[in-house]
Amino acid sequence: MRIFAHFSTENLANVYVVADDRGNGVIIDPAYIDKELLEIIENEEIDLKAVLITHRHESHTAGLGTLEKIYSFDTYAASGEINGIMTRTVRDKERIRIGDLDIEAMLVPGHSIDSIVYRIDCAIFTGDTLFSGRVADTKGYIEKSLLLKSIRERLMTLPDATIVYPGHGPLSKIRIEKMFNVDLLESAGRFR
Repeated sequence: MRIFAHFSTENLANVYVVADDRGNGVIIDPAYIDKELLEIIENEEIDLKAVLITHRHESHTAGLGTLEKIYSFDTYAASGEINGIMTRTVRDKERIRIGDLDIEAMLVPGHSIDSIVYRIDCAIFTGDTLFSGRVADTKGYIEKSLLLKSIRERLMTLPDATIVYPGHGPLSKIRIEKMFNVDLLESAGRFR
């Protein structure tokens, strides 16, 4: 498996291209499509098979329409439509097979009702659910409690070496988040 991280300066968001050894690939959260991202796809000879959306916020979906004009692929998301584009609705614990990539979808609501984390091998792509050192913003206390509970039950139970690829900011690992994530540490007593 090969993972290419691209920082979208337009939306200040991370876009990830993941490909198997035969070149079958997916894009996770196409924030904005620029020449540099297209060069990754073309220079690495990636056959784009799917786009995975972690949640429907514009900073993670703005480039979807542009990609559709260039490539033919399936779009997966928790909601049936993104920016007027019909998607294949992904359910919690559903597995998607793209070439040799085995992708597991995990519903982790809180930041948004449609927040999905995608797990591929020893990597998770968290969108705005989990960042390095903190968790996502929420609309209120109930949503924050739901998010923290979901992260503890769904993500913090993954192997410590699991690499976290967030929608914004630097990469992390589950072990590091267990040790240093301020939001998780502050709420530790509430969910034991």
